Amino acid sequence: MKDKIVITITDVNGSRNYLLSQVLKKIFIYVVAVVLLVFVFGALYMGYLQDETNALRETKEELISSSENLNIEYEKMKQKLSTKEEELMAIEDKISLLEEQIGLNDDVNSTTIDDRLEQIKLTVEQQNIIFSMIPNGKVMEDGGVTASFGWRTHPVLGHKHLHQGIDLRAPIGTPVYAPADGVVQVAGFNIVSGYGYLVVLEHNFGFKTRFAHLSRRDVVKEGQFVKKGDLIGYSGNTGISTGPHLHYEIRFVQRPLDPANFINWNRKNYEEIFQKEKRVSWQSLVKAVANLTLKQP
Repeated sequence: MKDKIVITITDVNGSRNYLLSQVLKKIFIYVVAVVLLVFVFGALYMGYLQDETNALRETKEELISSSENLNIEYEKMKQKLSTKEEELMAIEDKISLLEEQIGLNDDVNSTTIDDRLEQIKLTVEQQNIIFSMIPNGKVMEDGGVTASFGWRTHPVLGHKHLHQGIDLRAPIGTPVYAPADGVVQVAGFNIVSGYGYLVVLEHNFGFKTRFAHLSRRDVVKEGQFVKKGDLIGYSGNTGISTGPHLHYEIRFVQRPLDPANFINWNRKNYEEIFQKEKRVSWQSLVKAVANLTLKQP
């Protein structure tokens, strides 16, 4: 007869005897039951995770497919807009050429500008108004002009067009300043025109300035008022560009003007602008400024 190990447990209710083999058997049954439960619940949870993973994978594939379709549509729209932009630019160039050919670029009363200006004695206060409201002076520390205002062959696109501003050579990150008081009309990346990151300022008396190929920094926002000399951006190489530079435009009621005349304009050569830039009705503008100061108390 084999020896058996007996475990005796005594409490207030008396003594109870248990065979060790029976205790081990119960423990084993409990352990197996727990392991089975863990395995079942684990299998169910793994199945749930697998279903969630498959659902997320399907959602990801759908999003990727939608993104690709949106990119295709975006490229199509971008191409259409680029075509329209080129057509508009070509029409604008033709209009400018026709204006030059028939003499619409010149002020119809240019022969009498000097006589009319002499009739108005501009005070220092009136000159201050003009130089604060009309673009003048340098807009940045540049390394010279790389492309002047006028007709040329586009360096990238290859077609002849009217270069409606001047290109100023400058390292990327050169500060650009407002040439006159005004309000920010545009501040953002221009996709279709090739200007890249563009800032447009609207000034008084119908003048407007454009600053193209800027670095993509949100220095100013649309609707923001700026004073002459305020920082409006930094030079860059965005858009259709062959190298770091600033493309600077000045317009008067949508007529492109040569910015070089205004960059070199100061109090010492105050009246030279009236002869150099004849697309502006200077005599009426000066009278308006004179009347403005006369009405002030």
